[in-house]
Amino acid sequence: MEITTANLTALFTGFDVIFQRGFDKPPSYYEKIATVVRSASRQTTYPWLGRTTKFREWLGERVIQALEAHSYTIVNKDFEDTISISRNDIEDDTYGVYEPVIEQLGWDTKVHPDSLLFSMIKNAVTMPSSVIGFDGQPFFSAAHPVGPMGASGDVRDAVASNVNTSGSGPYWFLLDASRAVRPFIFQLRREYAMTRMNTLTDEAVFTRREFRFGVDGRANTGVGLWQLAYASNTDLSVPSNYGGARAAMRSIKTDAGLPFGALTSPNDVYLVVPPALEEVGAQLLHADFMVGAGGSSSVTTSNIWKSTATLIVSEYLS
Repeated sequence: MEITTANLTALFTGFDVIFQRGFDKPPSYYEKIATVVRSASRQTTYPWLGRTTKFREWLGERVIQALEAHSYTIVNKDFEDTISISRNDIEDDTYGVYEPVIEQLGWDTKVHPDSLLFSMIKNAVTMPSSVIGFDGQPFFSAAHPVGPMGASGDVRDAVASNVNTSGSGPYWFLLDASRAVRPFIFQLRREYAMTRMNTLTDEAVFTRREFRFGVDGRANTGVGLWQLAYASNTDLSVPSNYGGARAAMRSIKTDAGLPFGALTSPNDVYLVVPPALEEVGAQLLHADFMVGAGGSSSVTTSNIWKSTATLIVSEYLS
């Protein structure tokens, strides 16, 4: 191919199409389980996380409720993925060898938010101290402070757990994404965008005979309401373990001492598992009958947990 401005424009327009083809192929889940927040600065602080109120009978004047001040900050990070394309390959009409790489670049761009989010979720159970929630506790913790302030006025009167570490298997996660604030936050500062360096006057073309094609974005992930997430490494093939996780979530109370109300909207409940638990998770949520209820392989019962959640399988949890 003759290296001209018109030919380069046509070639890279074709690469754009190939990139979009790769972008359209993979599924993406982060928008289902995370609140997507548009950030307007280097970092964003969420002072309202964890604040809850309660109604009272209106006698006399209104009572202004003193809300505990929380402060949770997510700092944006820069991400990029860039490839180079040899000028010689374009001249020799062998640029077709780059098409699979460009399509993969589109795929990687689509799943990058998922990669960030599910990697954070995995770290929240493998390295608990690396993922701290708005209350100062690890996001998955057995000691979240809940309920009204105690008699001393400086501590909560109870604690609650959103994790079960009594098993030995891979972790699975039960999530409620029905609220405006979800269990996780995906903070977007700048949309992922393609950049072409495809003019003959570019420095890399002049010095190294390389055209460049890349994507960059600015974002980060964080945690939202721990009350809407539960982690467990117990045996998911035992239905009572799933039922126990649901019961634990539904027993959590607000700072005002009222039920938090998790899992009341089945269409917004997700069971998130690594690939090793895909079959077990599919059976739990889709089968009409369960074999092995109560720990006995000879017992078959109706599956009361069918359709109580939507299954998400993520390789980033492996």
